[in-house]
Amino acid sequence: MKKILCSIGLGLSFALSAQSPVEYMTQISSEFKAIQGATWDYTKSVAKNKSARKVDKNRVELVKTISASIEKVKKAGDFKGETYYRDSILSYLVLNKAVVSYDYEKIMNLEEIAEQSYDLMDAYMAAQEAASDKLAEAGEMVDQIEKKFAAENDIKLIENTDKISLKLKKASEVFDYYNPVYLIFFKSYKQEAYLSESLGKGDISGMEQNKSSLAGFAQEGLDKLAALNDYNGDPSLKAACSDMLAFYLDEAEKHYLVLIDYQTSKEAFEKAKAVIDTKKPNERTQEDVDNYNAVVKEYNKKTAEYNSTINDLNKRRSTLLNTWNNTSANFTNKHIMQ
Repeated sequence: MKKILCSIGLGLSFALSAQSPVEYMTQISSEFKAIQGATWDYTKSVAKNKSARKVDKNRVELVKTISASIEKVKKAGDFKGETYYRDSILSYLVLNKAVVSYDYEKIMNLEEIAEQSYDLMDAYMAAQEAASDKLAEAGEMVDQIEKKFAAENDIKLIENTDKISLKLKKASEVFDYYNPVYLIFFKSYKQEAYLSESLGKGDISGMEQNKSSLAGFAQEGLDKLAALNDYNGDPSLKAACSDMLAFYLDEAEKHYLVLIDYQTSKEAFEKAKAVIDTKKPNERTQEDVDNYNAVVKEYNKKTAEYNSTINDLNKRRSTLLNTWNNTSANFTNKHIMQ
């Protein structure tokens, strides 16, 4: 479920024999290669663990790598009195360090509470996207500065995105697809938790409201998924999410009617029991006994239906959630790690 912070590398090689402008560019751009490699290692760690907190030591190491690169670029000096090329890369590295150091620390803090609500999860993913966008914009700026420097110094640049650059770009694309699908899932997932909470409290009004919201969210999600293309021919994530939402919709529209009927019957039983308990056995009329027995019979029937429904829902939910979790892990591993 994460959007990875990607360092955008220069992705350029030089079609010219070694001269001072090329040596100057190579000296500085080599620091990008180090950052790219470290960033890719971090990207893989987050994709594998699905948690920035669990791999925070990787982030700390990445900050150290960026810091070392900053110091090296600072020593690069000027080229024929011009420092704009060095300064543009230096600015990018400084921004990169700030994003990885501070923005991602904020993201980790949001990660701790993201599961509490859909809005918090949305804010968490938005923070990830904002951080990633900062680096992407800075990378585009550096690319333009490099082209400017090359043109001024008669250097012919050959576009040649290296493997790490491609992998980082691919990871970003994968999470651009994954995150919205995850939010679609999470919206209904969280709403079902509210519904379950109202069930546990025996709150009929709360169950009515929450099941209606769950049905609405599930149908909304299914409509969005229906309009979404597969990812590079892979329908697995979309299909697993659709199956999960179909379960939530069925649960809300059909099965919670049984659970609400049980709760209504339970309340009726408790009221009937309270009434008959106010009378001594010898004071109870046949009508009192018949009415009470009818309520007990109905309550026992509804209890059996309730238990059967709960057991069925729990089994189906567990199976579908396991499928969703496994599919999510396999999806990111397949498209990022390959």
